[in-house]
This record gives sequence, C-alpha cells and structure tokens, in this order.
Amino acid sequence: MAALTSVAEDADREELRGTARGGLVNLVGAAVSGVGGLAVTWLAAVALAPAEAGAFFTATSVFLLAGAIARLGTPTGLVYWVARLNRNGRDGAVGSVLKLGLWPAAIASMAAATGLLLAAPMFARPDLVRLIAVFLPASVAMEALLAATRGYRLMGPSVVIDKLGRTAAQLVGLCAIALAGTASAFAITFAWVLPYLPAALAAGWYLLRRHRRSRPDPGFPDRVSARAFWGFTAPRAAAGVAQLGLQRLDIIMVAALAGLGPAAVYTVATRFVIVGQMASHAVGQSVQPRAAAAMAVGAPASARALYQESTAWIVALTWPVYLTVGLLADWYLRLFGGDYVSGDARLVVWILVPAMMCASACGVVDSMLAMAGKTSWQLTDVAIALGVNVGLNLLLIPSMGVVGAAIAWSAAVLVNNLVPLSQLWRTFGLHPFGALTRRALLAAGLGFGVLPLAAVPLGPLWTSGAIALAGLAWAVALLRYRSRI
Repeated sequence: MAALTSVAEDADREELRGTARGGLVNLVGAAVSGVGGLAVTWLAAVALAPAEAGAFFTATSVFLLAGAIARLGTPTGLVYWVARLNRNGRDGAVGSVLKLGLWPAAIASMAAATGLLLAAPMFARPDLVRLIAVFLPASVAMEALLAATRGYRLMGPSVVIDKLGRTAAQLVGLCAIALAGTASAFAITFAWVLPYLPAALAAGWYLLRRHRRSRPDPGFPDRVSARAFWGFTAPRAAAGVAQLGLQRLDIIMVAALAGLGPAAVYTVATRFVIVGQMASHAVGQSVQPRAAAAMAVGAPASARALYQESTAWIVALTWPVYLTVGLLADWYLRLFGGDYVSGDARLVVWILVPAMMCASACGVVDSMLAMAGKTSWQLTDVAIALGVNVGLNLLLIPSMGVVGAAIAWSAAVLVNNLVPLSQLWRTFGLHPFGALTRRALLAAGLGFGVLPLAAVPLGPLWTSGAIALAGLAWAVALLRYRSRI
C-alpha cells in the first residue's frame, strides 16, 4: 500500500512538473502578449483622438466576439479529446476528432465573415467592420489549430505563433504607422488584424507535422463519433461566446449607449485586466490537457493538486498587478494621455480591482469544470453571468456611463467565478485553496495592499516606494521558493 501511495505521489509530482514547465512557457508568452495588449491600447490612445480610438476598440471587440461564435467551442473540444485519446493510447482516433472540429469551424467562420460584411452598414464605422470580416476565418483557424497542438501537451506552438509572433507583428505594424504620422482607425485596425493570416498558416503547418506521426492503422480503425465530440463541445461553443461577451460586450454597449469617446475611456481604464486574464489563460492552457487526462483515468487527487498549485501561481502573478493599479490609478491612467484621467475612469479601476482579485483567487475554475466534462453546467453559469452583465449595462450605462459598465462587469465576474466554484467544490471536492494558495493570498494582500495603503496618507511617493519594496521582496521570494512553486 505504501508503495502504491508513493507511486501515486510521484505521478502527481510529475504532473505538476509538466504543468509547471508548460505553464512557464505559457507565462513567458503571456507576459509578452499582456504587455503587447497594453502597448496596443497605449499606441491607439496616443495616436488617435478618443472617438477614433473608440472606433478601433469597438471594431476589435466585434472581431473577437464574432470569432468566438464561429469557433463553435472547438478549441476546448480539441484539447479535451486529443488529450484523452493521447493519454489512453488512441492516437489513431485523433484524425476523426480533427475532422469533426476543424471543418465545421471553417464553415462557420466563412458564414460569420459574410454576416459581418452584410451587417456592416449597421455600425458606426462600416469600413472597419468590413476589414475585420476579411480576416475572421484566419483568426478562427489559428485558434482551433493551436488548440489541437495543446492537446498533445505542446505549449510551444501557441506561445511562439500566437503570443509572441502575432503580438510582435501587431506592435511592429502599429509602431510603424504611429512613427509615419499616418495613424487612422482604419490603418491601425489593419495592422492589428493582418498578423492573424500568417499565424493561421504557421499553426496549420505545425499541426500537420505532428499529426503525421500518429496516422491510424487501416487494419484497426478507431474513431470518435460526432455525437460524443459535439456532446461535449456544443455547450462549450455557447459558453465560449458568452465568456468572451463578458470581456468585450461592455465596450460595444458603451459605444452604442454612450458614444465612441466614452468607449475609449472605458477601454483604457479596464486594460490592466488583460495582464490578469493572460496569466490565468496561460496557466489554464497548461492545466487543461493534464486535468482532462487526470479526470479520464479517475485521479481526482491529481486534478486537485493541479488546481490548487495553478491557483497559487495565478494569485502570485495577478494580485500584485491589480493592487498596484488600484493604489496608483491616476499614474496608470496618465500613461495613456491626459484625456483619460478623470474621476469616472478612476472609479472604473477601483470597482474592477476587487472583482478581478476574487476571480484570480478562484483560479482556472472554468477550465476545471469543462475538463470534468460538465460543459452544460459551464454554459448555464456563463449564460447567467452574461445576463447579469447585459441587464445591468442596459440599466446603468444610460445614467452612470462607464461607471455603470464597470459595476455590471464586476457583478458578472463574481457570478461567473463563485457559482462554478461552488459546483466544483460540492460535486467533485475540488477547490483552489491549498496551503500554497493561502500563503500567496496572505503575502500578496499584506505586501501590495495593507502596507502600501498605510503609506497613502504620507503621499503618492511613499505609496509607490512601499509598492516598489514589496515588488522587490516578492521577486526575491518567488526566486527563493521557485522549486516549490
């Protein structure tokens, strides 16, 4: 019995090491992508008037929402099925999964692009909508193809092609336009959307190389049925749309109900959230295939360890950022120009910081619920959260503007994390609050919250100094305990 326990513990440790390696690769990419996202926002805000910047932010939000619809949930479905088949020695069945996922997504992306072209006159900037429609299929293809490679536990392609390559190409294009003095909403949108095309081609080439190694044996055909694949994936399709709607629909609604200028202010005030989302997404991408494999072979202890350790990583990376932005809100907003420093923008930051901290403490709860096979629960949860978001936006934006949008988003974020957490905890006994997570929560809260807040009465220089000291201590602690983390 002791030997079996030791073997199980060794397996858990190896899963954590694998997750850490994949998570580290993803985190490097996420750091570049997160900083790149902030840089894109900064370049657009500095180079364009608020109304033009708002048009760009709105167009990119429409692009991401349309892409989420057209993907049909296939990225999560491909990760889930490829990981399970690979873990169970059924590589020959992967081809059937790829056909079931990639072809419908390709058809749906073409249909969505056509729909955007036809609906373009309904938008304030039809030219931008037509532009993003042309590149929509490439975005959908890139996401789906890279998801299949992650099912093989290969994080490198997603990082190199998407997070590093695409982000760098976008920044180079935007910088060139800004330096040339020819900035316009159309030119910046074109520079932002163009890199999706070469990224999709690179993702397809890489997946083809990897899949050729596991061709099915003609004498022993193996396949996954369409019913099984879409039984898991279909709820995730709607959930994926609703999930991205929680992140982007508020920008579109602010533009529609309050104008393009307020939409730009709201986008700038909320972009710090990108850093946390990228960190969570990076860790989640590494956790997903391993969690799916652990649940497939009936190893809840391994899944619990993955969930708790990954949550500690997310808290350690995001809480310092959120607390720093909250305490130095004016400095943060001033980075984007004087037009964006206002009382409303400051309130948006202060409202969102605690909500996002709560979301980080819940960890990759969405991914864990999906990898446990409960995509229908996930769909219900995110649909409720989206309903809260839309309802409160319609109620609050006309009277409160961007502050109302921030309240709506914060409420939706809390619903979208606390409800699935209760389901996961009650049904599977999985929760994120392991010993390392509790220590990370306490240390980050004291170092970046309580101590700098105590220095606020002394002035902003004392506050920033306290945060700088906390950051230095945090870096030393992470380096000191890197093997444990």
